[in-house]
Amino acid sequence: MEKFSLKFRDKPVQSILQRGESKFVQLSFKPGQGLTKHRAPLALTVVVLTGRVLFTVDDKTEVLEASEMLTVDPAVEHAIEAVEKSTVLLVLTPDVKQVEAPVSVANRPLEHESVYRHPELIEQIAPELRALVEDHMEVCKTLESVVHTPDQETIRTALWAIKGELDSHFVAEEKVLFPRMAAHVGGMDVGPVARLIEEHAHIRRLHAEAEELMTAWEQTGDEHAQSLLSEKVAELSRALLNHLGKEDSHLFPMASRLMTAEEKSVIAIELKAFKSSVAQ
Repeated sequence: MEKFSLKFRDKPVQSILQRGESKFVQLSFKPGQGLTKHRAPLALTVVVLTGRVLFTVDDKTEVLEASEMLTVDPAVEHAIEAVEKSTVLLVLTPDVKQVEAPVSVANRPLEHESVYRHPELIEQIAPELRALVEDHMEVCKTLESVVHTPDQETIRTALWAIKGELDSHFVAEEKVLFPRMAAHVGGMDVGPVARLIEEHAHIRRLHAEAEELMTAWEQTGDEHAQSLLSEKVAELSRALLNHLGKEDSHLFPMASRLMTAEEKSVIAIELKAFKSSVAQ
């Protein structure tokens, strides 16, 4: 027999017990504290012991009071935030209703390949646009390092490198390349350029969520927080790799063919000027 205290703790996330694949995790949140959107590979039961929380599944938010509980299927995105000082017990268990475990979003195969994996793609891309491809190559190397060495320092370095991609490379595309490309493919609000802008927003959101989970792990050192972060970083990596691959294999070759020599020359000059301004 083992006895555990579930009183409010100093650490917001604390693993209590693991029995086989099942895990028990306690959350101790002050008002406004919580966990950003994430997924768990196991079925989740949320039991509010004290206080009151907002629990969001996909886009639906429920208020959970003390002595109430809620269940979430495996791999479904969810988030939690305390309305007042709250203690919550999470129970994660294998889903007996499913013969096979659900495939994590992060583990699905890539839909688009990049120049990093297929160097021959560079031949289809105009020299004036290859500075953008070089940025892609550096990010791919960083993401590969996380796969091989997923420790705290490597993940923190990767998130910092991705932030540089979002603040510099994404902005350069949005200011320099996308507007000119839009003139050839139907505008900024429809078609491939609009889709790429949506992906930029999605990747920025995933990065912000990964940063929040990184902070939670750094504050607690808890293995459950680490697991949530690993899943989020994998999801972020897959989304970013697919996006880079789409640009390498579709957008950049298309731009290379559709744009005039003068347009490509102007883009090269503006990209160089933009990078110089960012570096200063």
